[in-house]
Amino acid sequence: MNDRFDVRVQVCGEEAQWQILVEGDGPWHLRLKSPDGIEAAAIGDDAFEALRSIREELTPRGIILCCNGARVDVRPSGFSASHGAWMIYVLHMWRPSTVRDLVPIFGYAPPSKVGSVEEQDAYWERHLQNRKNLLNFINPVWWVYFLTASRGRPKW
Repeated sequence: MNDRFDVRVQVCGEEAQWQILVEGDGPWHLRLKSPDGIEAAAIGDDAFEALRSIREELTPRGIILCCNGARVDVRPSGFSASHGAWMIYVLHMWRPSTVRDLVPIFGYAPPSKVGSVEEQDAYWERHLQNRKNLLNFINPVWWVYFLTASRGRPKW
């Protein structure tokens, strides 16, 4: 598979449009290219892991990717990761994720929702701890949302 995606990038406080080139079917090869010739590349078991590697490389250079894969509150499911992690879930602390919370990994995300790989990992750990909270299972609002909101379509 060879694909190109336009992605927004913030450099020195200003947004620009760059391209991500995706090659392979696993492991995935991602290459980020700017119009000015700046490049970053990474390989991962899925697009999400490769994107995380690119973000770790770009952060010290002051370059921030403004895409859903760089949001603090996202993670692919196991099923999504096994198929390349092209769609990822937006995680919420107070309710379960459903199909309506699926977003494309390279879709635009405002810079206010984007964070570092470390912040993403910290949010994931808090989310896992919150899922173990017994109050989730006795909270009627949680169950109503889970049973009714699972019908729908992903956000494209």
